[in-house]
Amino acid sequence: MEIENNKKNQDLTWLEHLQKNSWEPEVIISGISLAVLFIIPSRLFDMSVVLIQDYGLEQIPAQLVLVYFSLIITVFKIFLVIHLIMRFIWAGMLGITYAFPEGVIKENLFKYSQSVDYPHPNTYLIKLERWCSMLYGFPISVAVPILSITIYLSALIGVYLFFNLNFQVVYLIFMITMVVLASFSFAGKSTRLKDGIGKSMSGTIGAVYQSHLGKWFFISFSVGLIAISAPFISQDLRGFSEFNIIANLDETEYDWPNDRSYFEEYNSEKKRFARAWTTKKTVDSEMLPIFLPRYIRDENATVYMNTLLPTDTIQWSIIKDYQDQFRIYINDSLVQVQNWSKIRAGHTGQMALFGQIPVAYLAPGIHELRVEKLIYLPPFLSTGNELRYRKKWARFEFVKK
Repeated sequence: MEIENNKKNQDLTWLEHLQKNSWEPEVIISGISLAVLFIIPSRLFDMSVVLIQDYGLEQIPAQLVLVYFSLIITVFKIFLVIHLIMRFIWAGMLGITYAFPEGVIKENLFKYSQSVDYPHPNTYLIKLERWCSMLYGFPISVAVPILSITIYLSALIGVYLFFNLNFQVVYLIFMITMVVLASFSFAGKSTRLKDGIGKSMSGTIGAVYQSHLGKWFFISFSVGLIAISAPFISQDLRGFSEFNIIANLDETEYDWPNDRSYFEEYNSEKKRFARAWTTKKTVDSEMLPIFLPRYIRDENATVYMNTLLPTDTIQWSIIKDYQDQFRIYINDSLVQVQNWSKIRAGHTGQMALFGQIPVAYLAPGIHELRVEKLIYLPPFLSTGNELRYRKKWARFEFVKK
């Protein structure tokens, strides 16, 4: 019995020592984590694009996973930045308490200030310590549940890609699971699932914060945190809509085309291209090289397109090869590209079709290249299994010397 008590006292002493000196690993971990977290979003963006183009993942699941991960990363960014700032303030206050342990000496102040009852700097030091420690642990209660949902969705997407399933099946499974989990969480009766969620690390941490800060404050703060994260998530998703190839470019992207999205020479970030592109804006030869990115899901949709074309009002020829899903215009004149070849192109070596367009007949000056595309909408719930004609699929201007 005495041995057990000694061990318990040793554990408590170790824990108290660890708590008192926790600021050191906190600052180190916060700094390293922030450096990593600012890199991750671009890597997730690139990975999502690869899954869409090379593995046939649809836009909706790719964007869902990207939004979830971006939310988790943004929550940690916000708290780690605030934590570091408060630790800097804490360090300054710690220096003040060390340099002036007696606190405020009223006799040395101006007379009008001597009537104020100044607290000792230790008061603020203790409060700052408490807030720093509390802020450091809060993201776990918000981010871990979202991470669990994201991992589950990612696993479903992996099954969907591996077995080439219909996405609406995976979507229904995911939504039903979320509804069931929510129902069990808010159920009045105690169940194994509810107890398991509550006793998990994130559930326990959430309960600690709710019991000390107030349940409505905790909920309101969590919702506010997600709202604050929205602009940062939007920034992480900037440009991702271009890879939604079932849609036209929006009016701004169509009227003001971004050269970095269409010309290799301006793609300084060395990103994958979403739609048609070429090498340089200025053409000084008789041929204009043109590249069309490969989307494996569209490539595999040729059979469905040919089945629907005879019964559809869209005037489009039967599709023999992937390139037949596109129509290329220069100054609104349809051009025919011969001898398409399959290559890996661009800075990233993405799979693409390569062709050449004769431009020797064009007068020197600015000319427009526009790409139209035939789109197949896969079935989703009660919609889909239809064709769509996208007239504003891609557009850029080039200069003929």
